[in-house]
Amino acid sequence: MSFNTGLSGLRAATSDLNVTGNNIANASTTGFKQSRAEFGDVYAASLVGSGTIGSGVLLQTVAQQFTQGNISLTQRELDVAINGRGFFILNNDGERTYTRAGVFGVDRDGYVVSNTGGRLVGYAANSVGQVDLGNEVDLRIQNFNLSPNKTSQVTLGFNLDAASAAPDAALYPEFDPADQNTFNFASSMTLYDSEGIPHVATMYFRKDQPDPAIETGVNNDWFMWLAIDGELVNGGNPANPASAPLDPNGDNSAFLVRFNEDGTLDPATNQFVIDDWVPALQIQSQFGSNAEPLGPLGGGATPTFNGVVDADTSDFLIDISGSTQFGATSNVNAITQDGYGPGQLVGTDISKNGILFARYTNGQSQVLGQIILADFPNAQGLTPIGNTQWAESYESGQPVRGVATSGIFGSLQAGALEDSNVDISEELVNLIIAQRNFQANAKTIETNNAITQTVINIRS
Repeated sequence: MSFNTGLSGLRAATSDLNVTGNNIANASTTGFKQSRAEFGDVYAASLVGSGTIGSGVLLQTVAQQFTQGNISLTQRELDVAINGRGFFILNNDGERTYTRAGVFGVDRDGYVVSNTGGRLVGYAANSVGQVDLGNEVDLRIQNFNLSPNKTSQVTLGFNLDAASAAPDAALYPEFDPADQNTFNFASSMTLYDSEGIPHVATMYFRKDQPDPAIETGVNNDWFMWLAIDGELVNGGNPANPASAPLDPNGDNSAFLVRFNEDGTLDPATNQFVIDDWVPALQIQSQFGSNAEPLGPLGGGATPTFNGVVDADTSDFLIDISGSTQFGATSNVNAITQDGYGPGQLVGTDISKNGILFARYTNGQSQVLGQIILADFPNAQGLTPIGNTQWAESYESGQPVRGVATSGIFGSLQAGALEDSNVDISEELVNLIIAQRNFQANAKTIETNNAITQTVINIRS
């Protein structure tokens, strides 16, 4: 009886030593969760409870401790640490596994993979960067160039000096972009056609000089001209589709900008549509010095060089809402436009809620998807399968899916990894305790052996 009791103690102490040794061995393993050997005493079946001597000890389970590990910065773009609850989901050839080790890279096909080759699972994003929370995919970073986007809207915010004097109509009756005496203020910006080719757009502002025989009081009217690549363009006011540009020169290329008495912009003159711009590009390298200009391409259409163009494809809106006429120096305080040239992939970013961004050389970013996290009713019931991964089991329950920073899930930190939650000092103490337990049980067997030998010697 005592032999079996001592042997059970040796087996338990050995299991404890193995668990402790495994914890120590993985003290530097990213995302590793320490284990704890849990034991229970053994009693022989008996109808009489009092005075019953136990039969030793039995290993009941090796319980994983899913406490938070320290977060260490790595500065690698695709290293991700979970701060809080949740597991990354990996697709291993159709099998779903779960891990806390956020060591990710990109394989030859552009898929985001763990260091064991499992693909990181996330929600897909459409062409405009909207995440579809119902579409699970293997996240992918394709090393493709970002296609250009034609400018379709320009938003301007400026102030025109209310104290400015209108150019003398007698001396400078007509606007001339080459003569600064014919306008009060000018500013430039960059626009893009459908092929991503940049074009310089310059706005000219001239204060109106009313006819004193007709108009009286303070003048709050300005004229605005827009020249792209040095060529004046025309358009209209969408608030009045039948309207034509108002031009004192009579060439239909100027737009009326009117302010109220308090210096705010008249809403009737806050938007303009440019509808006759034809982007021009001399492609001399391919077609010689007499090559025809390229027309404005719509949606990736094939370019033609026959001089036939569709001007409607180059239409864009200018919104000047919020512009003012105050007694301060004329200046542009805000310019935004939605066009950009082609770009090459230069890196990625991951937000705290798991949004995966791609960054391009043209300053643009594109949403590629969102990382999915999973949690379980009983995480300790997960089955360890090695490589710091776990599999769902009956005891763990089914996974609950979601995204970081929502519900029960923690946040994500890019450029960082979660360290092992093993406490070396604690494990060393456990190692000493397990060693002493082993020695004590060995002493039990030794003592029982000595007693048995003594009995044998007496009988002989």
